[in-house]
Amino acid sequence: MSAINARERLTRLVELAGQNGPGARRALVGELADLLLDWPSNYPPSMREPFEALLEKAVQDVDGPTRARLAERFAATTGSPLAFLNALVFDAAPETRDAILVRNAAADPGSERPFVLNESALIAAARGALAGDMAHVLASRFRIDADTAARIVADEWAYLLAVLCKGARASRATFSALALLADSGHAGDKSYARLAVYDGVAQTGSEALLKFWQVQAQARDTSPQAA
Repeated sequence: MSAINARERLTRLVELAGQNGPGARRALVGELADLLLDWPSNYPPSMREPFEALLEKAVQDVDGPTRARLAERFAATTGSPLAFLNALVFDAAPETRDAILVRNAAADPGSERPFVLNESALIAAARGALAGDMAHVLASRFRIDADTAARIVADEWAYLLAVLCKGARASRATFSALALLADSGHAGDKSYARLAVYDGVAQTGSEALLKFWQVQAQARDTSPQAA
């Protein structure tokens, strides 16, 4: 990339960052992704951090399919920030989610339990929850934040619920009970597919991702804004 093209690219990013609207957000995310995935040789590595931070912020304002495409692109690159991949896991395709779990396992290969889950109390709380309160039960019992729990419940294939249970080393029976209780009206083959997903989810990667979610929740609880 020539020096003038580099300047033009930076100017374009600044312009897009100052614009509002879904089209501008998608364009900004796309250009940032292109830059980070094909980092110019004349850019020092130390410059990556602000661009990564800008992408993490901008990706919150784009639609799910756009985040899914980003997850696929970044999961295929070994140097992609794990925290960014974990933020995209909620919208990623199944095979991309598997790749993200592999990355989590590689970053945290330890087998120590993140905490001890009381499965009986969890199921009792889930059964006694009012409609719409399942996310609150999961957040409390698994020590994750409410937004993460809500996105897990919203996953129509229950993949993320399986990750949550596998991460806590909960039994298949516990997962099945939660999957049925969290089912928002899925019928027929999809309900059976939801129950079958547990066996295909990687154990070590799930444990590492749950630890990430728990650390994230703890950090938010202790942040000045939460005080």
